Amino acid sequence: MGLKEVLSKMKIVEMDGDEAPAAPPKGAPLPSGVTPGMTAGAPMPGHLGLPGSPRSPGAPSPLGPPRDIRDLLGTIPPPREIDEKVLPPGTGAGGGEIPDFNAVFKAAGITDPAHGYSAYKVLEILSSPEFANLDSKAKAAALSGFLKMSPTGPVPISDVVQDAVRRDQALDKFEDFLRTKLKARTEQMEKENRDLQAEIDALALRNREKMDTNRKTLAAEEERLARWQITKRIEERRLFDAVAPFVETNPITTGTSGTGTSASSGEARPAPAAPAPDTEGSA
Repeated sequence: MGLKEVLSKMKIVEMDGDEAPAAPPKGAPLPSGVTPGMTAGAPMPGHLGLPGSPRSPGAPSPLGPPRDIRDLLGTIPPPREIDEKVLPPGTGAGGGEIPDFNAVFKAAGITDPAHGYSAYKVLEILSSPEFANLDSKAKAAALSGFLKMSPTGPVPISDVVQDAVRRDQALDKFEDFLRTKLKARTEQMEKENRDLQAEIDALALRNREKMDTNRKTLAAEEERLARWQITKRIEERRLFDAVAPFVETNPITTGTSGTGTSASSGEARPAPAAPAPDTEGSA
């Protein structure tokens, strides 16, 4: 029996004349879960403890979750850790691509229920046109009836809820997995950055020390040059004085290179006077 036929039996949708199934023979039993006079939006017997359920208060339905969601959650085993070997290589580290949700569910060991009605399958059913104009209660009643009359056997609503919860837990586990990977990657990068900064600081220190040594070396060489220039000028003065009596223009420089002075700059001395004539011989 298809979904639309189930909904039609429940008086939730109307089928066209050519689509409507033949009425059951008079006296034939109605499909399981469908009672005469059921109106649109009426809850299915045994569904989620809604009004009209023949179950006693607090009694869990075989096709619905316990009245208290905490009871249902207590029946779900703890979520498995993410099996990194199942994920694509490099997931969550070194810029690797984050896999799709199906890969995450696979790594968490989640498979579709044996009856095939996973949370996503139910979501697909709820998104069908037949459910488009129904309110939440009517959708719940219709879906409960549809699952109750599944050709492969009744599907407990609790199975659907558990599947959704397990997938949610798997996504949370995978988020923790990614955060752990990111934390480890952050610590690794920060350590590398600290090591690089230490190398930079050590190199800068060595370079500053080398620069200081170079400055001191240059200063010492400049001081040696200055001391030598003083002795040079003294020596040049001595040479200047040695030739001064014999020349009008002294060729000896007495300053630093390029600024030396000579007799032509005021240092020249007068030439010696000519000797007096010998008058005694002429007499």
